[in-house]
Amino acid sequence: RSCVVCRSRKVRCDKLSPCSNCRRAGIPCVVPSNDRPPRWARRLERVAGGSVQEGPHDAEPAGEQVMERLRNLEDLVKELRGQLEQASAGASPAGSGSAQGNSPSEGRRDASSPSTSTTSDVQKYFGRMVLQDGSRARYVASGFWSRISDELDGLKMDTRGLPSGDDESSDDDLPTTAPSTRELERAPSERHAFLFRHNLTGAAPEVADLRPLPSQVPFLLDIFSENVNIVARIVHMPTIRKMIRETRSSGTSLSPANEALMFSIYYAAVTSMEEDDVTTNFGSTKAELNLKYRLGLEHALAKADFLNDPNIVLVQAFAIFLMLVRRHDNPRYVWMMTGLLIRMAQALGLHRDGSRFPHLTPFEVEQRRRLWWMICVIDVRASEDQGTEFTISRDSFDTKMPLNINDEDLDPDTKEMPPARETLTDMSFALAMLELSDVSKQIMASPSLGLEEQTRLLDEVCEKVEHGYFQFSAERGDILHWVGLTCLRVMRSKLILLIYLPALFASPDERFSEEVRDKLLVAAIEVAEYNHALNSEPKCRQWRWIYQTYTHWYAIVYLMIEICRRKWSPVIERAWVDLHSSWLIPSQHNMSKHSRVWVPLRKLMAKAKKQREMELAEIRANGVPIELLEQRDSQVPAPASSGPFSTGNGEESFLEYWRKLVTGSLDPSRQPPVP
Repeated sequence: RSCVVCRSRKVRCDKLSPCSNCRRAGIPCVVPSNDRPPRWARRLERVAGGSVQEGPHDAEPAGEQVMERLRNLEDLVKELRGQLEQASAGASPAGSGSAQGNSPSEGRRDASSPSTSTTSDVQKYFGRMVLQDGSRARYVASGFWSRISDELDGLKMDTRGLPSGDDESSDDDLPTTAPSTRELERAPSERHAFLFRHNLTGAAPEVADLRPLPSQVPFLLDIFSENVNIVARIVHMPTIRKMIRETRSSGTSLSPANEALMFSIYYAAVTSMEEDDVTTNFGSTKAELNLKYRLGLEHALAKADFLNDPNIVLVQAFAIFLMLVRRHDNPRYVWMMTGLLIRMAQALGLHRDGSRFPHLTPFEVEQRRRLWWMICVIDVRASEDQGTEFTISRDSFDTKMPLNINDEDLDPDTKEMPPARETLTDMSFALAMLELSDVSKQIMASPSLGLEEQTRLLDEVCEKVEHGYFQFSAERGDILHWVGLTCLRVMRSKLILLIYLPALFASPDERFSEEVRDKLLVAAIEVAEYNHALNSEPKCRQWRWIYQTYTHWYAIVYLMIEICRRKWSPVIERAWVDLHSSWLIPSQHNMSKHSRVWVPLRKLMAKAKKQREMELAEIRANGVPIELLEQRDSQVPAPASSGPFSTGNGEESFLEYWRKLVTGSLDPSRQPPVP
């Protein structure tokens, strides 16, 4: 129960011993005796015993409502008991409810139910948002537990109508035990320290010491908006800028959640920059600022009690951090932390479309959609890195794709959802990323789909992205249009590898296998060359954080395999040159993050190098005509990428290099001249 002081002051008591309010005030904390039942229980006893004095009209109906609520609760408990007995007897099929996990009483929902349900049916299937303290909300899953919540809420409302001489206390009906332990007395920042390994260090730094200078904040916001938010759109930048202006003008402090969000923005901005840009603009190294803002974020998250009391701002902060931290940290760390992020999002019901919840504004609905779909992207990336199944399955959420609108089309005061635009908007490039990530999930999570169906899905999405989102960007002629199209082509070639690699090893038809091998070889070459073009273009260096966090293992390994098995030809030499791109294979210094991959990769590379030297020596010794060598590639489709050399005409430059190589003008042991 609330302590005597908090009850007399009519403030919320955290029921610790001593409570936080009394501890701060330095006064004794006295907890009422547990011998007396709570007020709501005493009221129910009077109702059951007939001791309630009847008013003119409403006392008897109120008492009947209370008893009806109690009978409903008893029926629900009996229902649960029967279902548990049935489950323990083995009557429930294995995994019948695992996909949704909503309640003891539900298995998988009917696939057609979301679109055909009434409001009550939707709540039955999808649960609802439960408001707490008038502002915070938590998501209550559907079925049994939603009905329990309904009955308890109704019971609480009905008992308020019964006469009583007790003082009101908003939390008297909560559990009355207040265990006095050192664990519960610790602040959230202390309890969550282990998650970020801060319990292994000395005293925690002051968060104020980790903030940037006030004069640096606008610059960091601009960098974040241009480098990160333009492709992620996790936060609404006009709202963020307004919050900063109001905080400065009023002289107030940010809430712990908003503090965490700002630190994630600072961290993301610095991480997206190149080393020399950071040094020039801040006079510090990138490593120093990365560590500084990461510490600030971690301490702010812990102070906000982000695991016990998540809100959408904390989820935004955590999501931004996980999108960028993969540039420096171990992929397994990102994968593990992604599980926490998904749980936080599910606790807020982000996996259910906001239009299902009538109390949410259009702005909140759209922000939830943007955030959830970016979490899906993070899940796909993390699962791909670790070779695991996706945590978020496509049938476990009904959140709609965000609208193709500008930030100015929506603000917290908007009353009606704006229509989607059929032009280039602030969301267009983010939507392209979401569409490609979604089709990746469909292809990788549905191996039962045939090659034709998977290829059709891929072609449809690529057509939608290129002629839906990117067609209007061509009119602007800026570098972002080129980046978007090149990223699209990288993803398409990568997914071709994912689609056809299983078919290659499963097909007994040798002719079909050779056709597939040619297709895969071309796709791997395109991945390597498009990736090199993106990384080597100085005009788009601010987005290197996106494509430098991809390591294209499928393309790397397949190029090595084909180099080791094929007779030498221009296309195989092209594959060899592509392998030596400084952007394709992580340096050995960074391979500590991929140690289990590095050893077999080195062996495969050594084998490919030996094979090349033997083939070239044989060609030179036998005087094989160049025309005959080039004829070996007659059945191989030409890659759509422009070649491994970024200067001049890529293909012509490569052919000139190839002819010098086979005629003996170049030393085959020298490193290929890739910039």
